[in-house]
Amino acid sequence: MAKVQVFMDYANIDRAANDLGIEIDYEILLHDYLVSEDEGRYLIEAFSYVPIDPRQEHKMDEKIEKLWNGGYYVNSKVGTIAGNNYKCDFDVEITMDMMKIAHETKPDIVLLISGDSDFMPIVKELRRMGIRVEVAAFAKSISKHLAQIASGFIDIERLLENDNKEEK
Repeated sequence: MAKVQVFMDYANIDRAANDLGIEIDYEILLHDYLVSEDEGRYLIEAFSYVPIDPRQEHKMDEKIEKLWNGGYYVNSKVGTIAGNNYKCDFDVEITMDMMKIAHETKPDIVLLISGDSDFMPIVKELRRMGIRVEVAAFAKSISKHLAQIASGFIDIERLLENDNKEEK
């Protein structure tokens, strides 16, 4: 059974899903598609990193609660206002946590749910350490270079499409 650690860049994936008009049930995505014990994959832990809009600090409360209930360990932080929007980068925290987990729990697979090319250095480093690094994202929004350097790419849209076809 392969030990899997999951790291989800919530803002990146949720924005891509919204752009495509897709609603994701993150609990089903995690347990039924990405880390199914039926496929020999054992989930050690799933971390989700959720930015908080400083102008609406409680807007994400319900979504965060659903993530906790869905099996994710949620890390959130309040962003800073930047013009008409806000900025809340988690890239450094995610990268540090990935490296720390790689040394502490020694997973067989690290699964990054993000299409952000900023994660290319950590993906390369984990692979150099002998850890399989899979990236799950939408093919239309993932950095092509990130998909190339990962050990494997999982197209979330294709997963959800196949499930919808099987239900009909």
